[in-house]
Amino acid sequence: MKMIKHNSWLLLLIMAILASCNSDGEYVQRGNTMCHSYWTFSFGTRYDTLPEVDVATFKSLENWLAHDKKNVYFKARLVPGADPASLKADKYPLFRDKNDYYYMSVPLHVTHVDAFMVLKRNEDDLWAMDNRYAYYDSLRLDSVDIKTFKVKAWNTAVDSKRVYRFGKVLPLADPATYVEQWHGLYSRDKSHIWYCGELLDDVDYATAVADGDELRDKKGHFYRGERVTEQQWKEIMEQEKD
Repeated sequence: MKMIKHNSWLLLLIMAILASCNSDGEYVQRGNTMCHSYWTFSFGTRYDTLPEVDVATFKSLENWLAHDKKNVYFKARLVPGADPASLKADKYPLFRDKNDYYYMSVPLHVTHVDAFMVLKRNEDDLWAMDNRYAYYDSLRLDSVDIKTFKVKAWNTAVDSKRVYRFGKVLPLADPATYVEQWHGLYSRDKSHIWYCGELLDDVDYATAVADGDELRDKKGHFYRGERVTEQQWKEIMEQEKD
């Protein structure tokens, strides 16, 4: 029981350290300027100085978003063109002003801010749309059919004509039959199979079965998107045992 209790406290300590590392930091004043402070494993606490900041009118909205009377800051980065008077924070790292939405510090150039809506998001990925365009993170999808656009998975969306993987069109993919497998490592439609977005050649579609980094068909094995010989496959299996 003592060992279990000790390990539990150790686990909590590790989780606290990781949480600190992933923190969005905070704004602090150092002398006559403002800094964005954050902690790293390698260098401890770091301080990034905000450029052109007016300390007297400085105000933080979140620990990652702030403004003074003239400028908007994402962490320590100046956001050119953003309006401090109408600045509003969404969920990190999305924010807006009266004219546009911004992902991190990049303007999305939305057609109408009031029509903008978030479709799906997690810590690393954002899918959104307005009345004309769709967006993946800071990338605008200009060719999208907005009337049929929908998000299928954390990294994938479709419209009536195309599949979008991480915001980019996946050539040859059929949106009606496209599915992700094994957390997006493998994917397939009615006639093609991909590994991490790369089309697999020389694969027997009818017998192909994905399992993690492996794909099996009647001809043998693929490993991480590459066809391997039986000898190579045996060596891979031996290495994974070790």
